[in-house]
Amino acid sequence: MEKVIPNKLEETEFFKEHGNLVEFFDNCCQEHNGKMAFESFGVEISYEDLSEKVNAFASWLTNNFQAGDRIAVMMPNMLAYPIIVYGALKAGIVVVNVNPLYTQRELEHVLKDSEAKVLVVWEGVANVVEKSNLANVEKVMITTVGDLLGFKGKIINFVTRKVKKLVPKFNIDGAIMFNKVLSDNLGKNPVKVDISIDNTAFLQYTGGTTGVSKGAVLSHRNILANIIQAFFTIDPKMYDESRNEQRIAICPLPLYHIFALTVHNFMLFHIGGKSVLITNPRDLKTFVSLMKKHKFHMISGVNTLYEALLNYDGFKELDFSNLLMSLSGGMAALDTTAKRWHETTKSVIWQAYGLTETSPLVSVNDYKQTEFTGSVGLPAAFTEIEIRDEDNNVLTETNEVGELCVRGPQVMSGYWNSDVSGLDENNWFMTGDIARIDETGNIFIVDRKKDMIIVSGFNVFPNEVEAVVNEHPAVLECGCVGIEGEGSQELVKVFIVLHEGQTLSEEEIISFCREKLTAYKVPKHIEFIKEIPKTNVGKVLRRELKTGS
Repeated sequence: MEKVIPNKLEETEFFKEHGNLVEFFDNCCQEHNGKMAFESFGVEISYEDLSEKVNAFASWLTNNFQAGDRIAVMMPNMLAYPIIVYGALKAGIVVVNVNPLYTQRELEHVLKDSEAKVLVVWEGVANVVEKSNLANVEKVMITTVGDLLGFKGKIINFVTRKVKKLVPKFNIDGAIMFNKVLSDNLGKNPVKVDISIDNTAFLQYTGGTTGVSKGAVLSHRNILANIIQAFFTIDPKMYDESRNEQRIAICPLPLYHIFALTVHNFMLFHIGGKSVLITNPRDLKTFVSLMKKHKFHMISGVNTLYEALLNYDGFKELDFSNLLMSLSGGMAALDTTAKRWHETTKSVIWQAYGLTETSPLVSVNDYKQTEFTGSVGLPAAFTEIEIRDEDNNVLTETNEVGELCVRGPQVMSGYWNSDVSGLDENNWFMTGDIARIDETGNIFIVDRKKDMIIVSGFNVFPNEVEAVVNEHPAVLECGCVGIEGEGSQELVKVFIVLHEGQTLSEEEIISFCREKLTAYKVPKHIEFIKEIPKTNVGKVLRRELKTGS
């Protein structure tokens, strides 16, 4: 069943039916009544039950705060997350997602910049909150992994606190518990708030890997647009109305990240799917055991996560017979990873491209493709793409590299509290990514502009070097950066983590690279380390590698 894409976003039935994300939520809960919406540690929550709890949380918010206020949410994947986010949206409150791994300095910056009045935090990182200057925060709410999990939740909390010791001691004056707030407000309906489609829904802070983290202003329109854009791109088998079973998606990526937020909290919600939330994907034993309980239809991840699963013995024993979509985003998927994944699961890694500032989907592979190409596919519906020459800002020819620029309904209105809008006078967003478009219209990301290395006047893209080094059978993972050499010349340096039990010399890896790379791209320095620093969604933190050089 193919979907016909209208010429304009406003002509879609979806936009006619949903005036904001609150209407979207209520309509989905009504349409998918009787189905399960999310699952955590084997405990499910239905669309109907979710709606009741969202109303309860929204009631508390409307009684204590004003529409337009900000709520910071600092927690991993838990059943409480969608309740808090949808509850905030229903109350007209702007959601500020916060990485729970943030340091005190990073947290203080986001809280001060966003002027958040509420902070919801998982108890495992509440000690960071205790030490922080909470700026404008009026209420701190504590969540636990076991919230909403019944008796099983008590066991999980005991293990989390006493056995795994993941909850350091903390004392936050006046802090309240999420579970109590929810139970005190069950059965209540929130005061209806007038919400425009152009109201801000999220302040989604960028990773801050290139300077001060900035909040991308994402409206209800931006997110709604990306929901329907994603809907038009996915395999129709995922939403085929003649199907006899609900579609199940594994969600190991954090919902506070824009990729998982849009895919699982919104797109899967739209088609009546169930997202299985993985709280700690680094715990591969628990992760794989939870996957084993499902004949899942979809999984979202990044290259490093797919690699970790492939290297875990129990993963290959899972049932992949229902797997329709293996979605990859956030970083480039490697050919070697994609090949191993297909051999193991019979599923082609389906690569998408996007950014925090674009809600995030910009482009995605055609679901019909039968092999991994390295492309990030074609522009999403209603999306314009240009590749501009970096020196004179003119459009490039086919297959010529330049900066990727995006314009569409999913693009943010600008950055919060910033003199830098991020958009040009014609509302084009300059992504900072270097790309090319081939004869078929498919987009290939060459690298990040800011990560590019200049060697004797030639451009070296770290992704290309990393892809080659990763092909060596002894290499588990690597990261490539440019370092300063004599006369301010940049040199290519690669940091390498080896597979356990493997040995490799500097000379061997350089010789290996010489066979596959032009001379100026071959790394001049190799350093073997125990771990590559990454963001919580698996992106290599090249800045940290560079700083340590």
